[in-house]
Amino acid sequence: MTTALLNIGGVDMPTPSDLSVGIQDIVDAERNTNGKMIGELIATKIKLELSWKFLDVTQMSQILKAVKPFLFDVTYFDPEEGDFLTKKFYSGDRTVPMYDFLQGIPRYQNFKFNIIEQ
Repeated sequence: MTTALLNIGGVDMPTPSDLSVGIQDIVDAERNTNGKMIGELIATKIKLELSWKFLDVTQMSQILKAVKPFLFDVTYFDPEEGDFLTKKFYSGDRTVPMYDFLQGIPRYQNFKFNIIEQ
């Protein structure tokens, strides 16, 4: 079992500065002629909102390579289960904000993106 807060593709990631677990219900719903909502729960999916305040070039490269495949396994701490779970996720868009470039070495600040359960 991993001791890291976040493991992607079998690799422990740098600990995020912030990690929010979103629980998203996918519902097929509409209103009937009386205006009452009717619907069916199709699935419940997890969305992890991740952010790091500061990363060096090695850490940034590690994260970007881990989420490069279309689908990848993620082990994270699930608050509902109170334990670590592993599920298949895909990545949202990533923007890489460079903080500075000192002596030919980039440093990154406030990197954030989402990963969404398949």
